[in-house]
Formats: sequence, C-alpha cells, structure tokens
Amino acid sequence: MSNTTESAITMTLVPDEQRLDFWFNHFGAEKGWATFEVVIFTTMGQFCDEYHGGYWEYGSLNNGGAFIYPDINADTLTLFNMHNGNEATVSQEAAGIAVCLILYSIWSFQTESEVMCDRFYQLRDYASQHPESSAIFHLID
Repeated sequence: MSNTTESAITMTLVPDEQRLDFWFNHFGAEKGWATFEVVIFTTMGQFCDEYHGGYWEYGSLNNGGAFIYPDINADTLTLFNMHNGNEATVSQEAAGIAVCLILYSIWSFQTESEVMCDRFYQLRDYASQHPESSAIFHLID
C-alpha cells in the first residue's frame, strides 16, 4: 500500500501585465515559440465552427505546465477533430486544453524537444483531473 498522496494540479490565470512574457517564460528556448499562439488560434478555428476569434485567457499550472483558452461569448464550444473524426461539446477551458494538447504533441515530435514533451505531459496531467477529462481525451485520442 502506498502512502503517497497526489496533489491537485491547479491553474492560475496570468495577469495582463505578465501576458507578454507568457510564451517566452514557458517555451523560450524552443524553436518557433513565437508562432505558437497564432497556430493555436488558427487550429481552434479549424476545429470549431463557432470560433471566429476573440480574447484568450492564459493559464499557468502549478506543475510547470501552461495553456491558453478562448474567453468568448459562449458557454460551450463544439470541436471536431478532423484527424480522428471525434467530436465533443466542451467548455472554453476544455477546448483550449484539447487544442493545446494536440499541438504540443505535434510540436514535441517535430522538435524532439524535452521541454515540449514536458509541457505536453504537464498539461495532460491537468487534463486527466479536469471535470471534462473524458471529452478532452476523446478529442485528442
């Protein structure tokens, strides 16, 4: 029997004055980090017909991970992953988690970067305890 207890992974919204440094602070050593944001925005538009741009929240995880999600005028978003044919209706936060996980995975293989792998697994660990984990993993499977 194990005596270890797993702590909950929590997300903290990044204050406005720290948003400019968000990507550099989490991915600065990675080739192409400056384009991550626009690729995430574009991918959300490809996965979600209801998304037409808007404000995004930036979240830092207490395990070192990070992700962004749209904060638009919608309670839920329906995402369709054309790569696996899976669809789910999720909160805006869960939509951001799913899209970031997909792209972090792709980028980790393209760059063979340990940092990208770490960011993927840190976010995946957060997703696994998220109330919408089933839908998130359905989208990224």
